Amino acid sequence: MISIKINYSTIIVLVTGLLILIAVPSFQNPAIADNSRVYFESLQQRLIIEGFDKGMIKDLYNRPEVSFDFKGVSRYFVHSEAKLNYDQFTSKSSIKKAKKYMSKYSTELSRAERIYGVDKEIVTAIILVETRLGKVIGSRSVLNTLSTLASLSDLNIREMVWDENSSSYSRTREEFNKWSKRKSKWAYAELKAFFKYVNREGIDPAIINGSFAGALGIAQFIPSSILAFAKDGDGDGSVDLFNHADAIISIATYLGHYGWHPGIDGKDAYKVIYRYNHSKYYVNTILKISELLKG
Repeated sequence: MISIKINYSTIIVLVTGLLILIAVPSFQNPAIADNSRVYFESLQQRLIIEGFDKGMIKDLYNRPEVSFDFKGVSRYFVHSEAKLNYDQFTSKSSIKKAKKYMSKYSTELSRAERIYGVDKEIVTAIILVETRLGKVIGSRSVLNTLSTLASLSDLNIREMVWDENSSSYSRTREEFNKWSKRKSKWAYAELKAFFKYVNREGIDPAIINGSFAGALGIAQFIPSSILAFAKDGDGDGSVDLFNHADAIISIATYLGHYGWHPGIDGKDAYKVIYRYNHSKYYVNTILKISELLKG
């Protein structure tokens, strides 16, 4: 028989070490731990209470690719439209590329113009500025972005986000709180719209990428705009804003809804495009590109 010598001192040390390891996660920075569970818990409860399937919500937020986007929140908070370089889109090379785009998608652009009366140059200008003619559509998870922003309605979550990122902010805590309160309300509504859209189209919500503000596709629509204005442009029975035909007809639908019409004057054109992006710099750039495309 083989005798086994038990070193009780060693066992005590090992057990003590194990207990310490078990206890550590509760003291860890939630950003390092399983943050989808920590940060999205209250959000999940709200969604379930409002009628979203409990199993679907729990399964979705337990997926490893679903996580809290600290960098996205930080970037959005300090974002300034005025600091963007829209002038790059009026360069000769950009206009040349845009004209090639108009030629390639002439059928789709002409159809949109015929149905909604929106100039093909305006639609092309928007696609140029929004996504460089569909080439830069964003790399952040739309689900993570909207879930993260919506979670800021929870004061505890907001506090943790401030503590994590405040050293990189030039704005005050009061400004962050006001921004968080406003954006969390907006993002929660957009998150619900996003779920309705992906459910309708049979799309996995965790695989769709977009901007740090939650806009997606070639047209950079937010989910509520997709539900209200996005159309099937190629007749395949689905609405896919990563498809050029669908993006083109959807932009025309949006602008037409807000008053665009053939022969619209400059003042009214400005007002309609401002509904697409509330930036004077953006609107003036779109109008300038449109004129350059006509030349």
